[in-house]
Amino acid sequence: MQITTLHPTDLDSLTPLLAASPFQPMRYLARELGADLTAFWSRSIADLAAASASRGFLALRESAPQGLLIYSDNPWESDLLGRKAASLNTLLADGLPTAQALLDQALAHAAAQGVQFMAGKAYTDDLTSIHALESRGFQLMDTVVDCTYDYRRVPLASIQPPALAEGFSLRLATPADREELAAVGGQSFREHFGRYHADERIGRALATQAYEQWMRSSLDGYADWIHLALAGGRIAGFSIWKRPSKAESRLKVRLGHYSIAGIHPDFHGQGLFTALTFAGMQSLMGIADVIEGPTHINNYGVQFGYAKLGWRVLSDARHTFHKWMD
Repeated sequence: MQITTLHPTDLDSLTPLLAASPFQPMRYLARELGADLTAFWSRSIADLAAASASRGFLALRESAPQGLLIYSDNPWESDLLGRKAASLNTLLADGLPTAQALLDQALAHAAAQGVQFMAGKAYTDDLTSIHALESRGFQLMDTVVDCTYDYRRVPLASIQPPALAEGFSLRLATPADREELAAVGGQSFREHFGRYHADERIGRALATQAYEQWMRSSLDGYADWIHLALAGGRIAGFSIWKRPSKAESRLKVRLGHYSIAGIHPDFHGQGLFTALTFAGMQSLMGIADVIEGPTHINNYGVQFGYAKLGWRVLSDARHTFHKWMD
């Protein structure tokens, strides 16, 4: 086994490894997309490998690729945590020894570059990656299920629009909403159980700030639509959406994204999540064929709201892991 730095000239040789993998991104669309999904993944890896903030490693046996790892600096989480953070974007290996060897090389390189924190995800059935991560000190933080809405399977016109309770209204966010939206984001997720709150090293106060910063980043260009629910002029809840990327728009199934939603605790039980979700579905109609919306495996309220609007509640599932390196 030889671990080498990934070079652009290696990318063509990776195609058989990617095509044979059961862990392709968006694999719930694999039957429809076929070889196009592998090509999409290959282009994504090429883009990652070319980025100055990324580092890639290749595992070779007799010159044949047996595994791949790419990690990237994460400025957003670095700012949040006050420590240099990185994201494990890709880990693909033919077995546990290969995955461990790739991780050893990547972690040594990241430590030499001053990285103090790394986060990564793995499909819940990718036991090779899961066991490799655990063996190298990564800890499980949460499990996220991918939920999907398919306009072709359940036309939006067939869904009864949810009624807003008296005294509530909807509108799109503007830059003037920035600080109030951030505050509502923090209040909505103050008692959350996602990966930031699950990590004792982060702490609940800083974890809540992550969601406040998420709101600001969304208004600063991360998102394409932010729908607000208002109660007497006060922001009661929000939903945040992204259109398909340029690469996703070239696929024969265009994939839109439901980034996040939150309801201020003062307004729980008013049906706002359903109304805000439907508003985002209207925004993406004609732009996307399918919308993906991740949520936590035990967030049953969100899953129930999805089901009422024709979503497929469990299309796939992934674990999130954290490793502190200082």
